[in-house]
Amino acid sequence: MSFLAPENALLFAEMITMAEVIERIHAGEIFSCKVVRYDRRRKERTGELIVIEQCKLVWGKGMVKKPVHGERQPTPLELSLMQAQAGVLKRNPHHSEHYTRNVRIYLDGNPTEIIKKIHPPLIVEFNGQITMV
Repeated sequence: MSFLAPENALLFAEMITMAEVIERIHAGEIFSCKVVRYDRRRKERTGELIVIEQCKLVWGKGMVKKPVHGERQPTPLELSLMQAQAGVLKRNPHHSEHYTRNVRIYLDGNPTEIIKKIHPPLIVEFNGQITMV
């Protein structure tokens, strides 16, 4: 015997828990999500719904390739561009403290240079499934 109305039972069957969301994000799979934006410094942007069609978690530090003997040293602008392309962070983002994750946006299954910061607890939809606590 169910205490749920039949239309609500179907809704719960299509939901995914936040623990499952985090597990699948950390597994490194490409996913889609709808997440609520939160920005402490820009209050006017907080609360917007961001729709990300394809993205994947960005882990760790990228390595910048050192010049081969005989090549010129890169300029500071070129060095910062290479670091950005390699995903090297210039400061500690404190992901564990702020509970954030960086995700790389994919287009048609191919990675782009766009990286977005999301707050996993603010994900409202994951791969078409509504999230719940």
